[in-house]
Amino acid sequence: MRFLIVMREFKGMTPGAVWEDLTVGIEHLRAWKRIALVTDIDWVTNMTQLFGWMTPGEVKHFPLAEQASAIEWVAS
Repeated sequence: MRFLIVMREFKGMTPGAVWEDLTVGIEHLRAWKRIALVTDIDWVTNMTQLFGWMTPGEVKHFPLAEQASAIEWVAS
């Protein structure tokens, strides 16, 4: 699986959404290939850098201005 996440703003997550993300991630643990996170939100970028090692597959951050590069990377 390859994901492109474009996050222009963040208003929080419900506990149910967190649980759903975790269960999908665990169910398909070996299928994860790449995740491209496109955002200019500093704390999201910092948290991804700190905890990205826990995510299966490769995780890479791109600023919003480089969304096209993120699409190219995640699809390659």
